[in-house]
Amino acid sequence: MKKLIFGYGATGKSVEAYFQKNNIEYFIYDDDKEIEIPKKQKFKDNTFDEIDEIIISPGIKPTHPLILEINSKKINVITDIDIYERDRIHNTPIIGVTGTNGKTTFVELLSDFINSQGLKSLAVGNIGDSPLNYIEEKYDYIVMELSSFQLHYIKNLSLEVGIVLNIEEDHLDWHENVQEYTESKKKIFQFSKSKIATGRLPNYLSMNEGLAEELYNKPKFPKNFSMNFMRYKYFDDFLDAFFILVPQLNLSVTKAYDYLKNTKSLEHRFETIDIINGITYINDSKSTNFHSVSEASKRVKNGLLILHGLTKQMSGSSLNISRENIGLVLVPKNMKYELNRFDSFEKEYYESIFDLENEILKYLEVWKKSKALQRGKNSGVFETVLFSCGGASFNDFKNYEERGNFFKSVVSNIKDRNV
Repeated sequence: MKKLIFGYGATGKSVEAYFQKNNIEYFIYDDDKEIEIPKKQKFKDNTFDEIDEIIISPGIKPTHPLILEINSKKINVITDIDIYERDRIHNTPIIGVTGTNGKTTFVELLSDFINSQGLKSLAVGNIGDSPLNYIEEKYDYIVMELSSFQLHYIKNLSLEVGIVLNIEEDHLDWHENVQEYTESKKKIFQFSKSKIATGRLPNYLSMNEGLAEELYNKPKFPKNFSMNFMRYKYFDDFLDAFFILVPQLNLSVTKAYDYLKNTKSLEHRFETIDIINGITYINDSKSTNFHSVSEASKRVKNGLLILHGLTKQMSGSSLNISRENIGLVLVPKNMKYELNRFDSFEKEYYESIFDLENEILKYLEVWKKSKALQRGKNSGVFETVLFSCGGASFNDFKNYEERGNFFKSVVSNIKDRNV
C-alpha cells in the first residue's frame, strides 16, 4: 500500500523527503495545477484502493471535497507530526505551544533561551520547519509551535508541557465557528503531561469545558523585575507563560528576564524599524487578527494606526483599540468590518496600500493640526506610526513577510525624503 501526501508545500516536501529516505511509496496531490508533480507520484481518483494513509498539510480545510471523499472511505488521515511521534528514535521532551497570538515569538525565543543556557533545543512545527527534518537528531528539548489547523488533524503526540497563550477570535474562514476554533486550541491538553494556561483565556471560558480552574497559572516575578519595560516588548500572556515555564525546566528566572530584556523583537512582530524626526515606525505585519492589533495599540504613545488585509470572517468583537494611545486610524476602504463604534477615534479611509507613503505623509500633517487631539490627553505631538494590520495579507501580498518588507520600504522612502 502507498501513502498520499495531500498538499505539496513545505510540509508536503518534508514528508516526501522522509518517505524517499525510508523507501516508502507515495502519491502526491495539490490543488495548484501549476505545481509540477512527477507522473509516477501524481494522484488520480482511481488510485484510492492503493492508499492506506493520508498525510495532510495543515492549511487544507476539513470541508475540502477530497477530504470529504477520504472520510467516506474511512482512510486514516494524519500529519507530519503524527509520523514524527510514531517513528522518532529519541524520547526528547517536547514543549507544545499554541494560542491566537505570540506563538512564533514564544517558540523562537524559548528555544534560543534554552540554547543560551548550555542545552540543545530546536524550534519546529508551525514556525515553518517540520520535525521530520530532524527525526534522527537528539536534543534536550523540542519546542513545537502548533496551530489550530495542525491540532485539528493531529491524532498522536506526547508533550511534556502544553501551553495555551491565549484564545481570541480568528481563522473563521477555516473553522466553522469560534467554538470549533477554541476546541482545536484546547486539544493540545489532550497530549500534555503538564499544562499551562495564562489568565488571558476567560473570554471564551464558557466554551471551554474541561479547562479546570487550576490550569490558570500566575507567574511569580521577583520584586526587582521592571515588568513595565518588558510589557512594551511582549504581550502579558507571553510573559506570564514564559516565567511560569522557566522554573519548571529548572532554569534561572533571572537569566530568563535578562535574556528577554536584551533580545530584539522578531522581524514583522512589533519590530521598531526606525525613528525619523522623533517618530517611531513599528512594523507589526504579523498582526493578522483584531486581538493582536488591540494589544499592540496599548504599547505605543500618540499613535497613527494603519490597518490592512482580509478579516477572515471575524466579527470584530475582539477589536478594542486603545483610545488613550491611538489618535488616528487609517483603514483600507475594502476592509470589511465596522469601525463606527469607535466614535472617539479620528479615522480615515485609504484606497490602496500601495499609496501608503503619501497617505502617511498627508496625515502626519493633518493629525498634528487636529483639534480632536488638543481636547484629549495627547499633546498633538506625533510619536508613533504603528503598522499593525488586523487582517491576512493575501489580498495584496504573498504573505505577511512581503507586506512587512513593503512597509519597511515605505519608511525608508519617508526617511530619504527627510520629512
